[in-house]
Amino acid sequence: MDQLLQFTANHPLLVTAAVVTGSLLVFNEFRTAGQGQFLVSPDQAVRLMNKGALVIDLRSPQDYLAGHLSGAKNLLLSDFDKQLESFKKYRGKPVIAYDEKGLTTPRAITTLQKAEFEHVFSLRGGILAWREEHMPVEKGQS
Repeated sequence: MDQLLQFTANHPLLVTAAVVTGSLLVFNEFRTAGQGQFLVSPDQAVRLMNKGALVIDLRSPQDYLAGHLSGAKNLLLSDFDKQLESFKKYRGKPVIAYDEKGLTTPRAITTLQKAEFEHVFSLRGGILAWREEHMPVEKGQS
């Protein structure tokens, strides 16, 4: 205990940085969990897809045509609210949303949850993580 106090006294900037970083990590975890945003790995996504999950690609049509997950539907985030009505039949099934890196999916997930979709997931790391795992992609229209 004496060594910890001595280290803290000798390195206040390091201790402060560690406490702030830890606090931000904990805050982010609670925020994400509180919003009901569940991240799935590529392997977990495959299991959900095998159970009939709806897969939504939030990237541009050009990126979608260049390569997307099998059976994915391409929806732009700007048109998401308008096209959501056509996917009501998937409310009881898992829904996986993804983009390039997994950064823009929280908005789509929140919209899906407000529309009473029960099992909504985000692909952790987006399609980049999918490709890093050497998972297959389809090209062209699905």
